[in-house]
Amino acid sequence: MNAYDSYGLDGLYQLSSLVNEAAAGDILRSNYTVLRSGALSRDGDQILARSSVCCLCGIRPSSELDHFLPKEHFPEFAALSVNLVPACGICNKRKGEGWRASEGVPAYLHAYLDSLPTTKRFLRAKLSITDDSIVISFRIKRTKGMPRSTVDLVRSQFEYFELGTAYAENATELIAEKLGSIEEYYAEDGAASVRKYLDRDARSATRPYGMNHWKPAVLRAAANSSEFCNGGFRLPMINL
Repeated sequence: MNAYDSYGLDGLYQLSSLVNEAAAGDILRSNYTVLRSGALSRDGDQILARSSVCCLCGIRPSSELDHFLPKEHFPEFAALSVNLVPACGICNKRKGEGWRASEGVPAYLHAYLDSLPTTKRFLRAKLSITDDSIVISFRIKRTKGMPRSTVDLVRSQFEYFELGTAYAENATELIAEKLGSIEEYYAEDGAASVRKYLDRDARSATRPYGMNHWKPAVLRAAANSSEFCNGGFRLPMINL
């Protein structure tokens, strides 16, 4: 109970396990099996149902529960609800037993305990037109008034889970799906009509997802690209 009381306090990333005996650790870790496939499996299913989308990448469906503080290091938290985060298999495996970049410094966002600015745009998409293709890329950029520690944490998660690549792949697919409508708007009133259409879609995507989701980010980037709106959309798309 002392360990449970300490979870979520300011010193989360400085915690050390209170379990010193290997046998006790094994018993505590076995509680997770009870939660996922034993007598408490219904409770485990309810935790997984908190998010249908992976809380680490925000793209793929959640299918597993990630131990934010790894149960190998913290067996006392193996079945603690607030330590269990819905994740996809790819991100869960990639995260492994990591949770901090260095002593007292987090490496990843905690889905339940960390909050991000909702009025600061830090995810930026770039749509570049080369001689024969469209390149879509993403990056994290600090905006005025955003704490450096928050930017560093977001960037750490962005880079470790290779979110730039994942976002670009999904963005390419999204733009491809809209090409038919873009062609129609271009035939109707040229680049101005295309830009208006993309701006409207970006605003619509911002309402449910927020301004730092990859969908409104890439739609804004496309709307702001004069080359793209003025016929560049016909070029093949690649991502980096």
